[in-house]
Amino acid sequence: MPGIQNLLVATDFSERAQRAEKRAAMLCTGHKCNTAELMTVRESEQLEGLARLMNKSPEAAKTEVTDAVLRELQARTSELSNECGVKFTCTVRFGQPAIEISARSEEIFADLIVIGAHGGNFFTDIFLGNTADKLIRRCRRPLLVVRNEPASPYRNILVPVDFSDDSRQAAQLALQIEPQAEITFLHAYEVMFASKLSYAGVSQDAIDHYRIKTRQEALLTMNKFIDDLNAPRRRIMRDVVLGHPSAIVRDHAEKMQTDLIVIGKHGRSRIEELIVGSVTRDTIHWTKCDIMVVPPLAA
Repeated sequence: MPGIQNLLVATDFSERAQRAEKRAAMLCTGHKCNTAELMTVRESEQLEGLARLMNKSPEAAKTEVTDAVLRELQARTSELSNECGVKFTCTVRFGQPAIEISARSEEIFADLIVIGAHGGNFFTDIFLGNTADKLIRRCRRPLLVVRNEPASPYRNILVPVDFSDDSRQAAQLALQIEPQAEITFLHAYEVMFASKLSYAGVSQDAIDHYRIKTRQEALLTMNKFIDDLNAPRRRIMRDVVLGHPSAIVRDHAEKMQTDLIVIGKHGRSRIEELIVGSVTRDTIHWTKCDIMVVPPLAA
């Protein structure tokens, strides 16, 4: 996978969005990015109402709004460029945020989209309802959702894996995002049919042996998964835990004070954009740290 060189940062000028801007600047500094872009989206319905209030044509209102928003964007990009030494460009779009952000990321071949969680104004529900699901399903580029105020580069990264190609894609990006960070690869497994075995009269010793064997197989698979990544020398932890994946990921992140979770999207459907796996969806909604969602390579 190529390095992170081209970032797209979406903003609504809220305090939460400023956190995303700061994190993007940190990443630009660490990765010596070639380009970065700060964009914002104004909803078309709001523009139509504003045109009526201003007693102007929609085209004239759009021009006036664009000029005003561009001035604010340019002030932000000037600060960011001074902070990280990378020149930020500006883009204003009109339409639905999820659609416009996704489309722009494709136009500029963004290596990463950075966005704040729970923004204000028209982004208020972007990660609180259907807009969130649409954005995450639609995006075919890695998406970093910044929840917390950036104080330093990421130091503790958690990567839930199920050993699929999607997990491998997420793991490779996690290894790149902060080369100095400690990375924990976590696999949550469940013992198939364990509860039914006891009802079928299988002894507890046999069931325990089955659990031990399942864990050993998972550990071997985890070791091969990490070896196949050909990761450079760094601090890598690995953990295999019995339990439901969503709960295990949430509990582990809280216990280890994880500051970033990198997880695969597990997209499969071509009919309804891309389906987000249940573990990924639960992680997005319930974890308190920043989270990066990585789409399938085929997307």
